[in-house]
Amino acid sequence: MVTIKDIAKQAGVSQGTVSNVLNGRGNVSSEKIRLVEEACRLLDYIPNERAKALRRGSGRMLGVIVPPLEEKRHTDFFAGFRAYAESHGYGARLYVLRSDDRDAEEAALREAQSDRVSGIALFSRCRSAQAAAPDGGPAVLYVEHAVPGCRYTIGFDTAEAGRALAGQVLKKGCPSVTLVSASLRFADEAAFVRAFTAAAEAGGCSVHPIATDLRRVRLALLQACQQYTDPVIVCSRLELARAVRDTAQVFLPEPRPVIYCLSPLFTLPEPDFIKYEFDYRLLGNRAAGDLLRILGGEDVPAQRILPGAGFRSFSAPAVRLPAGGALNIVTLDSPAAATLRSMARLYTQQTGVPVNITIYSYDATNEVYTGLSRESVFDIIRLDVTWLSWFADKILVPLCDIDPGAEALLPTFLRGAPERCCRVGQTLYALPASPSMQMLFYRTDLFESAIFRRLYQERCHEELRVPRTFDEYARIAEFFTRAQNPDSPVPYGATLTLGSTGVTGSEYLCRLFALQENLYDGSGRIRLDSEAGILALQQMIRLKDSVQPGGTVWWTDTARAFAQGDTAMAILYNNFAAPLVGHHSRVQDNLGYAMVPGGNPQLGGGTLGISKHSHKKKESLAFLRWLTGEPVASAAGLLCGVAPSMAAYENYDVLGSYPWLRLVRDHFRTARGFRQRPEDSRPFNERQFISLLGIAVKNALSGAMTPQQAMRSAQARFEEAFPEFL
Repeated sequence: MVTIKDIAKQAGVSQGTVSNVLNGRGNVSSEKIRLVEEACRLLDYIPNERAKALRRGSGRMLGVIVPPLEEKRHTDFFAGFRAYAESHGYGARLYVLRSDDRDAEEAALREAQSDRVSGIALFSRCRSAQAAAPDGGPAVLYVEHAVPGCRYTIGFDTAEAGRALAGQVLKKGCPSVTLVSASLRFADEAAFVRAFTAAAEAGGCSVHPIATDLRRVRLALLQACQQYTDPVIVCSRLELARAVRDTAQVFLPEPRPVIYCLSPLFTLPEPDFIKYEFDYRLLGNRAAGDLLRILGGEDVPAQRILPGAGFRSFSAPAVRLPAGGALNIVTLDSPAAATLRSMARLYTQQTGVPVNITIYSYDATNEVYTGLSRESVFDIIRLDVTWLSWFADKILVPLCDIDPGAEALLPTFLRGAPERCCRVGQTLYALPASPSMQMLFYRTDLFESAIFRRLYQERCHEELRVPRTFDEYARIAEFFTRAQNPDSPVPYGATLTLGSTGVTGSEYLCRLFALQENLYDGSGRIRLDSEAGILALQQMIRLKDSVQPGGTVWWTDTARAFAQGDTAMAILYNNFAAPLVGHHSRVQDNLGYAMVPGGNPQLGGGTLGISKHSHKKKESLAFLRWLTGEPVASAAGLLCGVAPSMAAYENYDVLGSYPWLRLVRDHFRTARGFRQRPEDSRPFNERQFISLLGIAVKNALSGAMTPQQAMRSAQARFEEAFPEFL
């Protein structure tokens, strides 16, 4: 095994220097860091993270102990548990029992104790806490199965779930049901079985119980079916339900039984079962929080019971259209458009109503919307949120004219979305489709590298950190651009998206809103040639030599370039960020995210309204209710990383895939960048404005104009086109 002494000898430095480099501490020169890292590479040294933690003796580690049979509920629980622990400065370690007995559980607890784990969440299979927990060991929180003698437990209300499932079975008029559960020695299983049986039998439904395990459930079911065949089978575990389904498909005659089950939460539809769902990611999150509060000496309830997510139906309401009728949607080309097509297919499967989706480029959509007339075929129109003010009363029908109850939908959406994506003045014209905001994405492996942190300190005389201003952003971009720093591992330090004049204008406004809150000044006037306006353009020009020549054309190109690993930082609307964690991404394991420099991001994304020329207005609104409501909105969010429903931003399946959505949830409503005062409801032609702004910026980037000349030109064109806003 390679030792620190071996590395020191190979590098020609002291052992103390090696220790400082490996542990990320000490004032070590960039040259010595380089020597140590090269020695580690030559000796094939792999850091032992567990040994590092033990040497530090920090105890900042939490553990989760799960049974030997891997189940989705356990992996979901650990994902939520780890996310909470890491966000609070702790690590998380998973221990899988070697067997399902007391000795294996005690061995896992001893192993965790030897790892100096401070707290443990335990899916216990012992009959008492005294039998499992070692004296003087870490704090133990029992999950789901409360055992005699345990101090803290957390779980779900399985009794309520049993009554709810019984209610569903009784609604179907089922005379008898087979109930498949795990061992009744587990308190959560016993509570579920008692509650289900009592509720079902009180309603006149006979219950045939089978208490078994995953190894024996198939044989137990076949033996039971020799005596009776019930039209419904209810299972207490998803894995039991899957085994029952597979057995029924092979051995049981048609019609096969309908299967109900308790299940972890599925954000995407799974049609084989009728599921009462529990959010185990949320449970893991809460468990980690309770453990940290216990360790901090805070009061924690001895028993915390979380409500279940219940029955989550993707079913669409019945819709009737004339024979051959369809809903026609026009939308901008974006990742959300592909997801919209997937959701539309699901809607068609459920209702029989075809949904046709026409996709146009950014520039073409403006032409289509401007040219809409009574002959238009489109029923639903996807607008950029910044275009809503201009187009709403021209091409959309107020939703409350179709259904006065449409207002009731607004509290379900992402906070801030109704004000920015739905209303113009006091009139509700649209529902949010993909509310998004600009964010900074960066390579954590570069920002956390000891060698690059030291090199940056030596070159710029300041700490390498996530930039908080665009001046810092420019310096870091220059440092990580190979043409300006041969030591950089990437060709470019940053990105600029400069395709159309509209896209270029959007890049510029990101810098402007870091310097001033809104487009207008304190007197309510819009001055593009102000000191802040000129400085924002100068900051953008400075970045020109630190990006791909000419910049990228569209936000999808920016996301692709960053995902390929060629860039240290990128500014991107989050509705285009899903490829950063896609299977082709080279940065998904080293992806950091933060607010844009200045902390005042531009908002973007799409909103969906109904054409005033549509002959299917009620049917269109029914589709929008379904699309933007739960659980469909969360499913769409999991597919493309953006969603209108607030529930999606509290769904740990979605947050686990796109963790930056936490920032969107917390900051979407606080972003400024208003084009006009909130009380001013006059239409603002965003497309015309951002185009004239983009022309000025392009002229300055090319060198045809100075920043001062470009912004004076933009101001003159603005005054000519927007006299009412002077």
